[in-house]
Amino acid sequence: MNNNIIKKVIFDQEALIKEKLENNNIINRLGFDKCKKTLASPNVLLLSGLRRAGKSIFGHLLLKGSKYASINFDDERLISFKTEDFNSLLETFYSIYGDFDYLLFDEIQNIKGWELFVNRLREKYKVIITGSNANLLSSDLATHLTGRYSDYVLFPMNFAEYLDYQKFDYKDSKKTTKYSGELSKHLNEYLIDGGIFDRYKFGQEFVRNLITSIITKDIVVRYNLQFAKELEELSVLLINNITSKVSANKIAKHLGIKSSNTIREYINYLEKSFLIFTLNKFSYKLTEQQSSFKKVYCIDNGMASSIRFAFSEDAGRYLENAVAVELKRLSYLKNYEMFYWDDYKNECDFIIKQGAKIVKAYQVCSNLDESNMKRETQGLISAMKSLSIKDGAIITLSQDKTIEMEGFKIKVMPASELMIEC
Repeated sequence: MNNNIIKKVIFDQEALIKEKLENNNIINRLGFDKCKKTLASPNVLLLSGLRRAGKSIFGHLLLKGSKYASINFDDERLISFKTEDFNSLLETFYSIYGDFDYLLFDEIQNIKGWELFVNRLREKYKVIITGSNANLLSSDLATHLTGRYSDYVLFPMNFAEYLDYQKFDYKDSKKTTKYSGELSKHLNEYLIDGGIFDRYKFGQEFVRNLITSIITKDIVVRYNLQFAKELEELSVLLINNITSKVSANKIAKHLGIKSSNTIREYINYLEKSFLIFTLNKFSYKLTEQQSSFKKVYCIDNGMASSIRFAFSEDAGRYLENAVAVELKRLSYLKNYEMFYWDDYKNECDFIIKQGAKIVKAYQVCSNLDESNMKRETQGLISAMKSLSIKDGAIITLSQDKTIEMEGFKIKVMPASELMIEC
């Protein structure tokens, strides 16, 4: 590939990044301090996550004040870039920057054979790699980098980051009536609009186009799939059924696909692209976990609302999805697993397992009242009894109290408390 083209791409991208970094609405992201600390020890830092979640800016902020070179391979001018062009890229870096200590490669998984290139460079430089696929770390690279890399998954903005983005001081110790009202307003907006930055610049249509882009660029092209239409139908179906238990067999029949294994494979692709994630039913038997229905969630509420019903008609689902995303985000930081509970009589939304111990149970409903009190509390208590859990809570939109039932003290807490304090 022509070095002049590579140089032009680097200069253009550098100017764009500089413009973004000079934006006064750059916020602190969860996990930044952790990545900053770990960057000093491993040779390679892997940043993965949903497209447009802010990985590139995150990487550049990590290297702010350092001597580094960077390139984003998600650029149509680099579509003909091949393995043999990596040396030309390195030469171009030297010609522009002279010496440097760090390298940042965005979406490098677009280039076949990138693993060998990175493995060669890590002997001399600290390398940051970003990618919008959970398979960023290939088995070959993992073999070479054993003990010499760290990885972090960057999600769209959580609620606390969203409040920072909206310049709302949620750390204000004066919890006035005005504060509570404004916080509630922000929470309702966040539950609809989600945490994708560009949603607030370009509107909901951007999010719908992003979903299409993920399906086509990150799945269909990458995995060379023939049935793009069926995959898109599947993604719409799953997002329209967030918080529900889904069956690959039933979905296959609904979509007219002969093999349920194809559906399982497609769901796996959607998870690897960070569009959705699923939870297994909790069981001490691994076979039962894997054979039971899975609960499905969308990685961002703004994505869900772009193709789902109005919030007022389905507030409980949006709230549960947002809580699920927050708990999933924290699972990467606190190293725990998530499940749902179902004993065929009662259900509990979230079970948190840390190591070999079950540590917490959460139930989610928009509002706890006489009409749903028995259902919601019995689901939670059933899980707490069966799994010997002492710490249980019911997450609501705004209620804050403690109830005592069957020897358990259950905290009823507003979602904003969980989503900010976490």
